[in-house]
Amino acid sequence: MGQQPNVLTPDQSPQHRLGYMIRELREARGLSMRELAAKTFVSHSKVQRWENGDRPPKDRGEVELIDRELGAGGFLIELWQEISRASKPGHVSDAAPHVSDTSRGLVTALSQAAASDAEGIFVPHRLDDGTVVLVALDRRALLRAGAGIGTAVVAGLPMSTSAAAAEDPFGFAQRATESWSGLRLSRPDPGFDVDWHALLPGGRSMLGSQLSLQVHPARIEGGRVILSLPDQRRAKEFLARPHRGLLVGAVEAGGTTRFYALDGRGARAKLTRNGGVSEVTAPTAYELDDLTYGILWAVSNYDDALQADDQALSETRSDLRAYERLSASAVSREAAPGLNPVAHMWLGSDFCARHILRALPDLPALPSFWTREQRGEEASAWLIFDHKFPYLRKTTEALSSTSTRAFCIPEDVVRSSPQHERILLFLAVALMESMGIQAQFTTDPAYETVEGFVVAPDKEAVIANWVRGDGMWHVDVTARSSVVREFTIAARDVNADSITAAPTPAGRLRALAQYLELPWSWLIERCGQLAQHGSSGLIQSRSRLVSAAGIDAACTYVGSLPAGH
Repeated sequence: MGQQPNVLTPDQSPQHRLGYMIRELREARGLSMRELAAKTFVSHSKVQRWENGDRPPKDRGEVELIDRELGAGGFLIELWQEISRASKPGHVSDAAPHVSDTSRGLVTALSQAAASDAEGIFVPHRLDDGTVVLVALDRRALLRAGAGIGTAVVAGLPMSTSAAAAEDPFGFAQRATESWSGLRLSRPDPGFDVDWHALLPGGRSMLGSQLSLQVHPARIEGGRVILSLPDQRRAKEFLARPHRGLLVGAVEAGGTTRFYALDGRGARAKLTRNGGVSEVTAPTAYELDDLTYGILWAVSNYDDALQADDQALSETRSDLRAYERLSASAVSREAAPGLNPVAHMWLGSDFCARHILRALPDLPALPSFWTREQRGEEASAWLIFDHKFPYLRKTTEALSSTSTRAFCIPEDVVRSSPQHERILLFLAVALMESMGIQAQFTTDPAYETVEGFVVAPDKEAVIANWVRGDGMWHVDVTARSSVVREFTIAARDVNADSITAAPTPAGRLRALAQYLELPWSWLIERCGQLAQHGSSGLIQSRSRLVSAAGIDAACTYVGSLPAGH
């Protein structure tokens, strides 16, 4: 699965620069290729050709629609016009910044600067009184593509390098926003005890979440990270507030800075004094990378949404218990109109789990399971929802035998998923494998529409679907031959041709990591480190419906696997 380079280079053609920008802007807005295709009324493969630079949009109307849907402010139209004119972008001298002609638009100047190898560029900017001034733009910011160019266009007059350094003395904001698309950081004004407000992106059902951050200098001693908090009063005020806060330690070594996070609530009891300076320790396992960011992202999103609807969700769950007396039901989200999408997810997942546990003992043969989760957002429910881990245990105990669980994850889903989501999917599967559940995978998109089921082959089936369904859930118990046959064939097909087929759990998980393009040895090392300390010190859940048990069990299991070939 080939991917485009992560940065623009001077020798790229205009159509490749256009494709790069379409991809960057799409990912910054959390859209998949299929979602962008739907918004622009084209096929998924056509979006893929745009982004690969193989074939640019065919006409101005098409590129205008793309530009509008991605909020590019005319930038994509300018690049497309450059392709249409079949002319090469202007070169900026290495010796000195270029002063663009005042008749040329800011967008055109930005596109040329992004492809240039110069240190900077001056572009014209008209003030409200009509005066034209020259604005210095840092090329390194431009090379951050969507974020850098968007900031320059919106801000108009970017900060000088010294001012930016004062605002972000450890380089945390730049590193974080470059590493995780969709993450937004802002400085509060006035700041008081908060350095940064972090807005974590949502997802297809997630609503987004907000964290408050304090960033402090730190050092590593004895295998621990020690954060220095010189202003004790400011730190205590930050940690005493009921909001969700993180302390971030910045460790500088060898010309690079590494960042470590610690849940603010857990840090309160760890404050100590050392020569008049307050300190707090954190394990090096809490280094911010795709593993820990994925956990922060998923837990905070699910936790905040479920806590927000806690009372209404509890009342709705009680009201819907009448459906448990039925062997089949399909309940729309209108049955709980005041709840947010995550609360609907939890209700559907909880009802389906209990439906399967009720039906499982009566199945006439050892069943096969089919699940619809494809992305980390959906799969992380196995790790986080309080009922999921116990459900897996109970199904394993009820069967008293090894079972199989099939997934359909096409290649385009993998390509459009950021690494932290792919890690969450991997951990969810690892949790199942740790319980003796053999995970099987197909990449055939034809199976994407199959509902979640449990089938006793050729005999009886239990339908239990809440993922990507029309309502909160659809459940049934049926011996109808056409339905049972469909599910039996699907389960046997995946069993026969699973892309992760191997005789051992380690072999299957290694094959899955390879398919998801995740580094195997790194996964084992990082999961092992995190398992030693648990995830709750990184981020503590507040909702009673969220648990860290699944995350910690999955990390413990992955950390125990052999790292060798």
